[in-house]
Amino acid sequence: MNSAALAASRPQWRLALDDVIEGLRARAVWGELARMDIRQRYRRSVLGPFWITISMVIWILAIGPLYSLLLGVGSKEFIPYLAMGIITWGLVSGLLLDGAAAFVGAEGLVRSVRLPFTVHILRVLQRNLWIFAHNLLAFVPFMLVLRIWPQWQWLLALPGVALILLAGFPAAFLLGTLSARFRDLQQMIASIVQLAFFITPIFWKPELLGRHAWVADFNPFQMLLEVVRGPVVEGPPAPAVYARIGLLLLVLYAVATPFFIRYRRRLAYWV
Repeated sequence: MNSAALAASRPQWRLALDDVIEGLRARAVWGELARMDIRQRYRRSVLGPFWITISMVIWILAIGPLYSLLLGVGSKEFIPYLAMGIITWGLVSGLLLDGAAAFVGAEGLVRSVRLPFTVHILRVLQRNLWIFAHNLLAFVPFMLVLRIWPQWQWLLALPGVALILLAGFPAAFLLGTLSARFRDLQQMIASIVQLAFFITPIFWKPELLGRHAWVADFNPFQMLLEVVRGPVVEGPPAPAVYARIGLLLLVLYAVATPFFIRYRRRLAYWV
């Protein structure tokens, strides 16, 4: 029995599991693809991806003092809150938008090179993690001006970043597969992400909702922001925040796993 016939005889769940395992092992491949993506995006640019960091600093400088006055919150309290919110939002939104284009954007590779589909998802996660890492430099000028010194509790933001990546993995599979099948979905996702930016407490605080502040607690984007922003600007998040994220992860993986098992083999035809 040849390899193609042997693969066809194996259950779909096993093929999907092998895809994930082989993809995780191919770190050199998705790491190099992520580096190539960044080089290609900023080719012939003097500052490269640091343009994003500079634009974040300018945006925070422009909107921070204004909203600090409008909301009646001191600049030393509000500007770090806004800065970490925008930086973390860049990671969350990047995973969603790039995840939706994970397979369509890699059409040439999907059609010509036999790679695990998981590689294209991990490529998205790696690329956005690197961009997030250098975007953290946007927080440094505000630390110096406002005299904010690093604290040990900031290390709690690292598990928060890991939780965002764990949530981004199944979300990218779902959105990437659906966008490969229905090409208009990418524009719809971009619109939803833009709307989510305004209804998520990034440049406003949940307390402003008064007795309806509990609504923000169940905003999945707010949960993901808080496990990174909270340790840096407000203190360690409450255990309930991690519990809600755990529930969110269970739902995402429960939906994405059977979806990937069923439609994985059709991806090459859809792109």
